[in-house]
Amino acid sequence: MSDPWDTRVEPAPPKQGISPGMIAAIAVSVLVLSIAGATGGWLLAGSDDPSPNASGTQGTSPSAQASLSPSPSPSPSAAPSPTAAASPTPGSSGGGANFALPAPGTDPFQNYFQQLRALKLGVEVYFGEQGQEGQVVRSVPEAGKDVHAGITVKIYVAGAAPTTTLPYVINRTCRDLTKNYLTAVGLRAVYIGLQAGVVVQQNPDPTQGGTARWNDKVEVRCGPVGQATGSPSP
Repeated sequence: MSDPWDTRVEPAPPKQGISPGMIAAIAVSVLVLSIAGATGGWLLAGSDDPSPNASGTQGTSPSAQASLSPSPSPSPSAAPSPTAAASPTPGSSGGGANFALPAPGTDPFQNYFQQLRALKLGVEVYFGEQGQEGQVVRSVPEAGKDVHAGITVKIYVAGAAPTTTLPYVINRTCRDLTKNYLTAVGLRAVYIGLQAGVVVQQNPDPTQGGTARWNDKVEVRCGPVGQATGSPSP
């Protein structure tokens, strides 16, 4: 039995019509179908277009193909062949043709000394070697080696330095003194003052009893012609 004082509230009847969610779903479906239809129509229309495909090979213009073709690599230039250096001619340094240095033999060293000077070689003589007195023991360069005019040959002689002829050089031209007089007999000129004019003094002086040995020094003084006074002052 129901309570007569019980109050009941009836629920509101459901609203009639389409809900907003349904409307949105329908709108989206229509939009999708419209886009799909438009896309299909555009594709169908494009299939009948005779214009070439931009990405196809047939549609590439000759100029475009030329630009796409790789440029040929330049052929490397041939390297120039190295020029062979000219071989130096023996004796071309100013001394003339080369020749073999003659052997000294068993003659006294003075003969060998003069032989080398005749070949236009400079000669330096060193004494004190062991062996036969006055004979050449060895030389630098060795006998048989190639030499040329202008070089100096050192010869080594057994025994002590012997005496040599002391030339009288007063009034001789100073310029020719060493080459033609003193050096020719194994002596060395020591100039006092200038080397111009003629020899006016000499020491030792053979006219005053002077003597000399190989490699000795001779003091000379040069001056004008007519001023010869004998041996120079110490």
